[in-house]
Amino acid sequence: MRMKCMQIAFVLIAMTGLCAAAQAQTDIAASFYRTFTGSSTGYGTNQSPSEDFGGMFELRHISKPLIGYEITYAVNPSDQAYSTNKATCYLNCSNPPTTSTSFEHQVSIDWVPSLKIGNLRPFAVGGIGFSMFVPRNTTVNFNTTVDVVRATFVAGGGLDWGFLPRAGLRLQLRDNIYKAPNLSIPFNATGAYTHAVEPMIGIYFRL
Repeated sequence: MRMKCMQIAFVLIAMTGLCAAAQAQTDIAASFYRTFTGSSTGYGTNQSPSEDFGGMFELRHISKPLIGYEITYAVNPSDQAYSTNKATCYLNCSNPPTTSTSFEHQVSIDWVPSLKIGNLRPFAVGGIGFSMFVPRNTTVNFNTTVDVVRATFVAGGGLDWGFLPRAGLRLQLRDNIYKAPNLSIPFNATGAYTHAVEPMIGIYFRL
């Protein structure tokens, strides 16, 4: 009886190991996305980011359904339009509307829980990183521009479809939350949080 119980235990352990191996995946991915951004207002300044296209690269490792992580790098144009809020602009009412052309570079480290179901793997994403906004011109309308770095919170989810043994399609939606960057010196920072929603489509390759 004891021998039979031990055999059953070994079988269960082996099955658990096989299931974990089936869930495991290490991959690299490249995705293309469109940004949908929010405006912010504060301290006499109205700020409106542009909406544009960008790209993201991922290195992801998943070992178990609740144990997965990734490192990402993304870049996209992120022009910032500034204007004065006439109701609260105080001493800065004379500033003309200004647009600072810039690129946003973002790096993040994310937790990726997932569940593999056949060739499909739905997943969630939650993490933290930073976004660096780098102006393409040092001056705009005789106003000085500066680089700005913002801590960024990332949340979202998506679906992997493995249509080939070592490659597949990745669909995801990510939301990046950060404090609005002030790239133009004459305008006050709004001090408000804003966000960029990014629907993505890409290809991943298993390593």
